[in-house]
Amino acid sequence: MSEDSDPLRQEVTPHDEGEDEDNNMNDNNIDDININVTTTDDNGDNNGLEHVETAQIEQVDSIAFKNDSDHDNGNCFYLSLAAVVLVVGIVIIVIMLVVVKDDDDDGDDSNNSNNPIEMPPTPAPTPLTLVPDAQERLNRIREAVGNNPATVQYVQGGTIIPNDAALLQDIFLTDTTIDPVTRAAAWSVHTDPFPAERELMERFALAAIYYGTNGDDWIVSDGWLGDSSICSGLWQGLRCCGDFHVALEPHQCIDKERHHLVELDLAQNNLQGPIPPALALLEHLHVLWLEENELTGPLDSTIFGNMASLDALYVQNNRLSGEIDEDIRDNGRLDTLFAHQNDFTGEWPQVFCLECKVKGFCDHDPIAYTLDCDDIVCEVPCCRAERVRQHCYIEHDDDDDEDDTGNVR
Repeated sequence: MSEDSDPLRQEVTPHDEGEDEDNNMNDNNIDDININVTTTDDNGDNNGLEHVETAQIEQVDSIAFKNDSDHDNGNCFYLSLAAVVLVVGIVIIVIMLVVVKDDDDDGDDSNNSNNPIEMPPTPAPTPLTLVPDAQERLNRIREAVGNNPATVQYVQGGTIIPNDAALLQDIFLTDTTIDPVTRAAAWSVHTDPFPAERELMERFALAAIYYGTNGDDWIVSDGWLGDSSICSGLWQGLRCCGDFHVALEPHQCIDKERHHLVELDLAQNNLQGPIPPALALLEHLHVLWLEENELTGPLDSTIFGNMASLDALYVQNNRLSGEIDEDIRDNGRLDTLFAHQNDFTGEWPQVFCLECKVKGFCDHDPIAYTLDCDDIVCEVPCCRAERVRQHCYIEHDDDDDEDDTGNVR
């Protein structure tokens, strides 16, 4: 039978085997496939077209489905990759947050209740040594008083401050006919409710000042002769190195203890009588305010010349009289003296006249002072004659061009 008489003739255009493999590797592209099928029935009708179309459609659908499937698989791959990246990113962020929190916790462990704050140890307070024995207190007071030129007369003869503590036991502290120093000794030896060794001499001196200037008539005397430390802040007008309620100049407390008394302010407080020599026992005192009171008598240079730390003295507006001696500055520190509105006479001490211009250098701190220029002789250049007037204020400063003449207000 010949090919032409074959009722079923199929013409297939074969492809090279290598070509098929290449086409299959190229995702079965339909453009690379050519299938021709022809079917002739007995009636001579050519119904092969229908089969060809069906085969081509099926093949195209198959290829399209496969391409769609491959596309979906690609999308799924990228979506999966994105999801993995997102998850990894979230994990990294969480880890970083945990690490940071752990670091913060480590830094704040001191704030946790399980880890209390470790504060530096509080310095132990200076042990407070008491002197309970009355005779021992008296012996110490007599020794200190006898070693100071301003107060030595109180132990000479044994009448003002006796040798025996028993002689002070029956002293009435309010009896103004008894010497103020004797009453102060009686209070310190038998009555003082705070017999601390470190404050013994200062408390005695303050008691002598209180009794010697009519302390019962002071305008303000809160805390005086009470049962608290003189540095407790309860004694009116007292300031110590450990007193945090006031601002003290730093130099006042160099090489000093917290309990050292460095400033005494009794200004405008109705103090009466002469300036008490017991002030000389306040060895750490830097500043003394006594202005605007009713103090009388001389400005005793023995007192202030023996106050080792005194820098500034304010006695203006009192009723003091006499001459101001040169040795008032014997302590080598006193550089401020306000003395106007008193009854002083004589010459102004040359130790308060700045000599920087003459010497070419200054061998002491700048000096500030006030005086009644119409009552006190003050030589030029310490005072300028044409500027002399009552209550003149003259302040010298070694940085000022007018150091040798001063400034008057």
